[in-house]
Parts: sequence; structure tokens; C-alpha cells
Amino acid sequence: MKFEGQLKGRQLTSRSPRVEAGFLVRVTCALGDFPARITNLSSAGFRLHSARPLEAGWEILLEVPKQPPIKCLVRWSSGKEAGGVFVEPAAL
Repeated sequence: MKFEGQLKGRQLTSRSPRVEAGFLVRVTCALGDFPARITNLSSAGFRLHSARPLEAGWEILLEVPKQPPIKCLVRWSSGKEAGGVFVEPAAL
């Protein structure tokens, strides 16, 4: 394996299975609030496409109809695509 020496001594953990999604949410953060679309979900986090770029490290709230806002943390961002984790349990 090409990276065998780089992986020696490291334990690889598998991430939670992802489920494709396509529903609208509202993001509230330092920039204000604006629409976004969740593109995939796992038990621990999500990937979304938002109307505005987000930044890694930001705390955001995701709002879906008939549910209380969900506190999240943005882990990565690339333009208007971002991924994050749920800070508290979520039922989307």
C-alpha cells in the first residue's frame, strides 16, 4: 500500500454511514440567517450547501419546520459547501 508507512501506528476508525438528503433548512450564524440545503446526513453530522459561505469553527443553528433549532459546529468549508457535527442530539 502506498501510504503504509504513514499509517503505521494509527488506528483507522470508520465514520457513520451517510444518507443522501435534499431538504431545506435555515442557518443562523454570525452572518445572520439564510437558507441552506442538507445534502447528506449521518448520526453525527451533515453536509450542506448554503446561500452564503460558512467558516470552519463557527457555531451555527439549523432550523427545520416544527422542530427546535439544532446547535451545530462547522468542521470544514469550501465555498458554499460545508460539513458539520451536531453539538446536541438531533432529530431531522
